[in-house]
Amino acid sequence: MIDVPSNKRELLDFALQLAQDCCVSQGMRASYYRTLNQIAETGRYDNTKALINLMDWQLKRLAANLFSPVELKFSIDYGRPRPKVEYDRAKVVASELTRTWDRNNTDMTFGRGVYESLKYGAAILKQWPQTEGEDDHPVYYDKLVMPWHFGVYREDENRLDRQEAMCETILLTGPELWRRIYHLPDAKKLYDRAMVNARTGTASTEPSSYFHQVLSSSILNTSGVETTQTPGGIVQLNNAPNFAIMGPVIAPAIVEMKEIWVKSEIDGKPDYVTIQLIEPDILIAPLHKKANLLGIKEAQPYRLIQANESTNWFWGRSELVDLIEPQALLATWCDDAKRLMGLQIDKILGFTGDGGITEEIYGQMRVAGWMNLPAGGDIKDVTPKFPPELLPLVKWVIEIINTIGGFPKIMQGEGDAGVRAGVHAETLVKTASPTARDRSLLVERQCATCADLTLQMMEAKDDSKYWLKADSPINDVEETSFLLSQLSPDWRVTIDSHSSSPIFADENAQLIFTARKLGTVTDEYVLDNMPFPNKEMARVQLREKEARQAQMMQQLLQSDPDVANKLLQKQVGLRGK
Repeated sequence: MIDVPSNKRELLDFALQLAQDCCVSQGMRASYYRTLNQIAETGRYDNTKALINLMDWQLKRLAANLFSPVELKFSIDYGRPRPKVEYDRAKVVASELTRTWDRNNTDMTFGRGVYESLKYGAAILKQWPQTEGEDDHPVYYDKLVMPWHFGVYREDENRLDRQEAMCETILLTGPELWRRIYHLPDAKKLYDRAMVNARTGTASTEPSSYFHQVLSSSILNTSGVETTQTPGGIVQLNNAPNFAIMGPVIAPAIVEMKEIWVKSEIDGKPDYVTIQLIEPDILIAPLHKKANLLGIKEAQPYRLIQANESTNWFWGRSELVDLIEPQALLATWCDDAKRLMGLQIDKILGFTGDGGITEEIYGQMRVAGWMNLPAGGDIKDVTPKFPPELLPLVKWVIEIINTIGGFPKIMQGEGDAGVRAGVHAETLVKTASPTARDRSLLVERQCATCADLTLQMMEAKDDSKYWLKADSPINDVEETSFLLSQLSPDWRVTIDSHSSSPIFADENAQLIFTARKLGTVTDEYVLDNMPFPNKEMARVQLREKEARQAQMMQQLLQSDPDVANKLLQKQVGLRGK
């Protein structure tokens, strides 16, 4: 816990020093992330496109296997056993939480965060509520914060909730800045002072004024690897157009703001204090009283997405680290194959017995398609042969990249020698995918942590009534209605039935239908946990069907009790004696 000063001058110095401490590695990491992005986009170190680039495909394929929002479904559990009505309420709230993520596209944002975390090692999902409209209804916002726009107090601490402080770099245009400060005293003066330091034409991915052009009279190599010699001059450190990596450029003038969240005390109780500082030294929060701008006690808006954790290194490990060199080898061999195949057509010819062949004469001969040679002259084909081993080697490197990336043949849906049954294939898939399963569970828990924050915001801001049933709209709603704030305080959000993980999808379906066949679960449970379309209508039809069956059973009990008892025994899975 850090003591945040109350004096404005001391608070400003404190915020500047804390921002500097949290962002100490920002420039170094930005250079590293730029290199990773370049390799993912081009398949090379040296700013040229590879003929075959598998890096981006590997990232997308792995991200899609670790997390998919298609059938994402949350559930809510309690730390201790609760009455049935509490579990019924939890089911209703879990459905509303799932719909909230779906309506706001938070599930898609999280999925994109999984992809970015595989590329760079980490991504941060930020969520916050706002009240809008005449009725001040809550709206839940989210965005991805890239790692070069984020810093933490201790980079040797993996967990974000154990960081004493964290800092986000936010780029604001003039209207966005005014929207944040218009209600403050001397707002116009603060605005004019901030815009003096505004910059134009800045990429939104620019961290800490690191990306810029350098004019040099000597040769500078900024890639970190040995490349061919180039003349001195302008060294481009931003988006490089020669291999078509495009990046956003903000035309309006922008200012940089540091948003710092510090573990401290508010009114003598533990909480996060929010500090907002616009460069160079304009403090806009807190002005009069320390506050948590999220509006939720002891909570901050950031959640870490990280598929590849690294012990005592907050920023994690990029999935590309082990794939870079095989991809470079693949690019080199593809270039060799292209060059050698071109030579088979163009040919390299040697002339004997004629010393008058010049480059110009040779070119004219090739255009005409014929040539004259003196007596005793000869032409020899000295073109290097296309090695028969080259294409198998290219295929071998592709297989190596797939294997290192966690996708051997069996994981790509391809058959293998000796596999003749589906059960055998399923066993091979399970034994070939333990690392993917481990990481899928890790991403699943991170997703649940993000949804937990969403529900905290809903609990704090949403005063709408929810109800358990509405078969008789007036009576049922009044009798079963409740507020989100009435949930038992020991609730926690989980991912229901691994629904975020495609790698577990078939296993869950088989398990659910087997349990239904044995009578362990009901039709309603199957309906809730399988990807049926129009579930709400299906639930209504199921209840109507059950009501009709109950009515028919009552009639049968009156007319033929023996047959009715046998049917009841069959329904509950009992054997008649």
